[in-house]
Amino acid sequence: MAGSSLITQTTDMVLSGREMEERRCDYVCVVALVDVTAPHSLAIPVRDALDPRLPSSEVRVVAAGSNTDLLAPTIPDVCVAVLGRNAQAISAGVCELAAAGVPVALVCESALDAPRLPLGETAAHRVSIISATNAEVLTERLAEWIVSATDKSIAMAANFPFCRRAKVRSLINEYAMDTAVRTAKLGPGAKAPSMAASQARLALAIAAVNGQPLAFGRIPEVLSAVGAGFGSRMLSNKTLGKVPIVGFMLQAGLGYLGTQATGLSLQRRFDKKERLAEGGQPDHKEHGIAHRLASAVTSHAGKSVSKHKARLLPSGDIVYERGDAQ
Repeated sequence: MAGSSLITQTTDMVLSGREMEERRCDYVCVVALVDVTAPHSLAIPVRDALDPRLPSSEVRVVAAGSNTDLLAPTIPDVCVAVLGRNAQAISAGVCELAAAGVPVALVCESALDAPRLPLGETAAHRVSIISATNAEVLTERLAEWIVSATDKSIAMAANFPFCRRAKVRSLINEYAMDTAVRTAKLGPGAKAPSMAASQARLALAIAAVNGQPLAFGRIPEVLSAVGAGFGSRMLSNKTLGKVPIVGFMLQAGLGYLGTQATGLSLQRRFDKKERLAEGGQPDHKEHGIAHRLASAVTSHAGKSVSKHKARLLPSGDIVYERGDAQ
């Protein structure tokens, strides 16, 4: 019976890993609709953030009011609209996208600056106002919005690192609650493999969020999560398992906190790897691509860039096209 349960848990982990890999590689399309008069305090953080890491993404940077078809060649998953003094031009684009079912973040310095949009109730709910004058606050709020606005949040986080922290927080809370609920359902007889499998799935999800493919290189993260799951379960059974009622409730709480701790530890591991990778690259020219493209948009000029195959449209807009990663 125990062997059958272990096989089931292992199968679930394998299927979960495949699912996370598919979600990591989902095609995502983001439209950055930029008013050329937008203040630098808004335009710079947005241009920094929307620098994709995977070839499965497309970022289209479009100047507001340029008469570009915002829904072609593909309908975007989300739109980030940066407000400037030309509110009419931004409003037209926002309304077109929202009416087509696209979630839109209208970025402005103050919510009082946001224009009134002639939208029906359903379309209006697709528009969210994100206001901030501080770059860090702006990107954090934008990340929270992107993670909640689309069902492709794993792929969004894998492509855009600024979204990762928000998505990981969401995953940790989700899996921690799942662990607590499993403990509550199974009662005092809750088994360690159940918690270990849940935390292993969390490890695979966090790896996908950090843009890491499903491979043997993920074994250390999975094993550390499995070990943490077994350890938490054994600790709770040994210390609280014999305490009636209250002990059972505390077991569920310990499972929740244990999963939280495991998730945070795993994310710190990936953060450390990211810092080491960046530290090992003396040439940071690739990371300046988004800067050059956004500068070109705001000045109505542009250059061809190789990494993501950016090109200048006849209208004066710049488009990121999918291409091979360098």
